[in-house]
Amino acid sequence: MITTLTLWLGLLVASYGAGRVYGWYTIRRGGNDDRRSRGTYRLLGVVGITTLLVLAFSGFIGATEAALSSLHPAVVGGLATPLAWAPMAAGTIVAVLIAYLGVFPSVRKRRDLEISAAVAVARLGKYLVALTLICLISIAPLAVLLGTSEPSPWLIPVLFVGFVISTYGWSLYRVRLSQTVSEPTAEQRRRLEAAADRVGLTATVAGVIPGKGMELARLYLDGAPGNRRLYATDYAFDVCDTAELTALCARVDAADEFRLLERRSFVGAFLTALVVTLTVWMSLLVALAGLLITWPLLTWHLQRCEFAADRRAARAVGADTLASVYEASSDVTDERSRLHERLAARPATARRVERLRQLQS
Repeated sequence: MITTLTLWLGLLVASYGAGRVYGWYTIRRGGNDDRRSRGTYRLLGVVGITTLLVLAFSGFIGATEAALSSLHPAVVGGLATPLAWAPMAAGTIVAVLIAYLGVFPSVRKRRDLEISAAVAVARLGKYLVALTLICLISIAPLAVLLGTSEPSPWLIPVLFVGFVISTYGWSLYRVRLSQTVSEPTAEQRRRLEAAADRVGLTATVAGVIPGKGMELARLYLDGAPGNRRLYATDYAFDVCDTAELTALCARVDAADEFRLLERRSFVGAFLTALVVTLTVWMSLLVALAGLLITWPLLTWHLQRCEFAADRRAARAVGADTLASVYEASSDVTDERSRLHERLAARPATARRVERLRQLQS
């Protein structure tokens, strides 16, 4: 345990140093006028995966599970496994936040952000904690199934249904769980409700997300069909005029008509259940092969739906207006590699703007 703790502390120091060096490199490469993300979130992904692997292969999970099992017989088996992963997930989150703390001064300088480092790290931490809770809940059935000598094939549809319900439940409350939401002012509520009425969007205006510091002009939906809740970043009210705010509402309404929220939930649940099913009933290599085949196909379907929603919104408010809204918001996805773009559920804003410009010609 002392060796694992030493490794983790060393990873924290290395993560902060990597963030500082990477931030210095991006400014030197692009200059102060380059406002693109330059792969900041990819750096955080590498830090998170590295920390997770180091903690996992250093025997931390086994030692924690053994310690938990010795406390009480009730935690032996399936319950001990997700509980053993909890401290490792916490250590990984801390490492990612430390790396973000290291790179954030360069990001703030390059993109001229108003947000403080403490607020930015707190927002990222809240999102990571909410996502980790979903992952830990998903580990429990996997641990139970792996501990069974011959699990019944009849459990496969039950597993799929369980993952669909859990991921869909996350999508219904994802904004409220992962974002800081405040009450809109009377002026913000009036503008947003008027824009929603112009395009027939029936979602209830539920709150405003502090997005001014991150320069995000976006609207978000959550909630069940027929009871959708609409959230807007405060930056959207600053940079969007009446036509552009209406365009954002039209895009959200088009996404709701295509049931993109449900589609993304189902895809996430299907991929997770597929990996678990093939791992338990066949092998990990078969599960990885199945993932490599199905992931690109399903994300290709989701990207087609995103473009279709863009086209429907463009027919309602005009392609030029919608493209202008996209260009007004700084986007962290435009520095993707070709492989990353192919595997992403949402296409980069640059591609979406390009498609919209083609509609005008």
